Amino acid sequence: MSIKETIKLNGTDAFINIPLSIGNNFMEYQQEIDNATEEAKEESINEVIDYEVRRFIYNVPSETEVGFYFGTGHKLEFGPDGAGFTASEISSNSNKLLNSFFILDFYDSFDNQTQTKIFTTYLTQILDGETDAGEPIPKYIIDSETINQLYCWYVPKDYLDPYLYSGYTIVVGYVKFSFYNAKTGKIKLFYNKANDGLSTPEKMYFEAYLYPQTNGWRFSTDSLEVYEVSALSAYAQRVNNRVENFDSLQQLYPNGNVFDKEDGTYFTE
Repeated sequence: MSIKETIKLNGTDAFINIPLSIGNNFMEYQQEIDNATEEAKEESINEVIDYEVRRFIYNVPSETEVGFYFGTGHKLEFGPDGAGFTASEISSNSNKLLNSFFILDFYDSFDNQTQTKIFTTYLTQILDGETDAGEPIPKYIIDSETINQLYCWYVPKDYLDPYLYSGYTIVVGYVKFSFYNAKTGKIKLFYNKANDGLSTPEKMYFEAYLYPQTNGWRFSTDSLEVYEVSALSAYAQRVNNRVENFDSLQQLYPNGNVFDKEDGTYFTE
């Protein structure tokens, strides 16, 4: 049903309020604004995609060692000369240490101009690795007897399908490691020590293989030396400029057992 409206003028200027939406739908102005805002929001936010993934399991008979070497001296330790934690923070399992974690990013290429990140996995149980004289060190074994958070990879199915349909038995990918330090709020970047002589982006990556027919995976070598990139490098600084820091601190509760509603403080009776 169409609606016609007649506006009479008396020879003077007339101001006509036109609703945000076209047409008469008998809505109040606030409803008009809410609807317009909601439509704009839906158009500006990307739709959430729930990717279907397949689990890939480490399938090499021998074990793989992954060691993270920190600092300019590249020390295999969580201490002050390595990752930067104090002896007391390590022995007491400080939240600053426990809230830190390693990040594994899997890419389809080492060319940072054309690459696509396929998936990310995390190693949050960082004190469950190897020990040296009873002290935990950032060295981790991956095998069927040591099933840690690096043992299984979850790969998006839409990335695998083209290889499955084409009959591929192996897919080559490239892994880059980093470490979030909850004490400093900084990301530590790493490179592949075996690529020391390279000056191309490939230096940062470790070659890995996916076996889509059997849902298995492995690295191209059974010993990974993961060396920290200098925190003073332009690359490391650029990455950390994009990281929002947060304080990993224990909550401080107020003293006293009675709340004063007048001034919002506590006191002890």
